[in-house]
Amino acid sequence: KPAKPQPAQSGKPAPESVPQFAAPGATRPAVDKRERSASVTEIAEARFRRAAALLNQARISEAEEQLAAALQADPSHVPARQAYVALLLEQQRVATAMRLLREAVELDPGHPVFAPGLARIYVEQRDYSSALSVIGAAAQAADFQALKAAVLQRLGRHAEAVAAYQDAVQKSAQPGGTWAGLGISLEAVGRPTDAVQAYRRALGAGPLPAELRNY
Repeated sequence: KPAKPQPAQSGKPAPESVPQFAAPGATRPAVDKRERSASVTEIAEARFRRAAALLNQARISEAEEQLAAALQADPSHVPARQAYVALLLEQQRVATAMRLLREAVELDPGHPVFAPGLARIYVEQRDYSSALSVIGAAAQAADFQALKAAVLQRLGRHAEAVAAYQDAVQKSAQPGGTWAGLGISLEAVGRPTDAVQAYRRALGAGPLPAELRNY
């Protein structure tokens, strides 16, 4: 379940929640000798498919071995990395998950899944500077902008947060939390009329947490 980060400023609820996670280590089995003649992509895909079958049988530790082997064969195999990160986060093994995410971001700084995933963990740890550095290297998609705005807001950089929130809401439909975040930063920079409009959009954009709705 997602957990709420600390509010951007006293008495004001945070507009977004960030997933909670926690930590350990992973095994890296050697690639089977029989697979050496196959391409690294084929090896990784075969390992990934074995892992998927094992996960369906709830054989978690064996599935983890196969996922680790898939990434050992081909570090760029996205489905294997996604599955492995998801497995680790379900087990609250955040240290290992972060290592896998950092590796992915080094391979592709703007990856639409791994970059925001790593940034959200940094936010959960209140390491906002690191979160912003990861987001800064990513593409300018609406979801990235909403996350960037939330991080800027937590750093007290409300004028920049307003710009990022506005970019997000202009690019695509956003949930109420994004509009509420925009309202909070507009209020912080002395634009109460615009903030009221943003709060009204937040109320009309779908369900909101009780704390945020009451605010």
